[in-house]
Amino acid sequence: MKYLFALLATLFIALPVHAANITMGSGGNLVFEPNEITISAGETVTFTNGDLPPHNMVVTDHPELSHSDLAFVGGESFDVTFDTPGRYEFQCEPHAGAGMKGVVNVE
Repeated sequence: MKYLFALLATLFIALPVHAANITMGSGGNLVFEPNEITISAGETVTFTNGDLPPHNMVVTDHPELSHSDLAFVGGESFDVTFDTPGRYEFQCEPHAGAGMKGVVNVE
């Protein structure tokens, strides 16, 4: 019984903590919604493709956090875990010139 409890506790500890959802192309606009969030270190943000695809999410100076592949299908999503405190500016490469940018503040 102790082993089963230890196994279950390990599984729950290892799971990433989901902090927020950000929609790419929300409402058919070239925006991230919300475009700025604050989370705690170790939390995960889900980026979901909304309307008007394709979109991606590239974090300035952090290719390891970026998802440079374009999401072409509405509802397509990917998770990004931010382990280190800081300010992470990101953008959609095809639509950065239109202002499709955002910030994740990690405490």
